[in-house]
Amino acid sequence: MTSFTCVMAWLCALLMVPLMLFIWALDTKRTIINRYRSYRWSWRKIADIYGVSPTTVRRWSMA
Repeated sequence: MTSFTCVMAWLCALLMVPLMLFIWALDTKRTIINRYRSYRWSWRKIADIYGVSPTTVRRWSMA
């Protein structure tokens, strides 16, 4: 038999997933690019993700 605490923990976890996805979806391109830079990714690697030049990615990160 599952305890009340266990059920509540699962319920909280299931309710947090959509919230986390919603917050993640609100990230701007600039935020994502700066996060990649904090991971020490190169401008070229980030540019390849977006299919643009490294110069464009640098510009987006400053905008």
